[in-house]
Amino acid sequence: MGCCENRDRCCSIWRIVQSSLGIFIGISTAFVFYHSYHNAQAAGWALASGVFAAAALHLAILMHRKTIKSWYSILHLRSIQLLAFLVTDICVAAFVWYLFYAAYYKIPMVPVDNSAIVTSVWVFMTAKWAFLIWLFARLGIKDAEYDYITNSDGF
Repeated sequence: MGCCENRDRCCSIWRIVQSSLGIFIGISTAFVFYHSYHNAQAAGWALASGVFAAAALHLAILMHRKTIKSWYSILHLRSIQLLAFLVTDICVAAFVWYLFYAAYYKIPMVPVDNSAIVTSVWVFMTAKWAFLIWLFARLGIKDAEYDYITNSDGF
C-alpha cells in the first residue's frame, strides 16, 4: 500500500515536490496579486505562504537525507514545532476573520483587488504550511528520539 515499495522514501520525495511547488506558487501569486490586482493583503499572505513552504522544504530535505538530527537538536525541533503551532493558530483566526468580514460586509469575490475571500484562501494556505512545518518537526523529533533510544546503552 502506498505510492511505491519504499514508502518512506516516496513520501519524502512527495513532500519535497509539494513544498517546492508551494514556494513557486506562493511567490509568483504574491507578485501577481500585488502588481496586477493591487491587493496587498492577499499578496502578503501569499508571500508568507511561500516563506513557510520554504521552511517546510528545508525540513523535508533534511528528513529525506536523514540529517535532521545533525542540524537541529530535539529542543530546537520542539521550538520550531511551538512556533509553527502558534502561526497555525493565528492563521486560522485570521482565516475565520476574513470570511466573517466578507460575509458581514457582503464583499464579493470579484473584483480581486479588494476581495477578502481571496485573501482568506491565502491565509488558509499559510496555515497549511505552518501546520506541515509542525508535522515535519514532529516527525524529525520521532526519528531523533527513536535513534537515541536504539543507540543508547541504558535500554
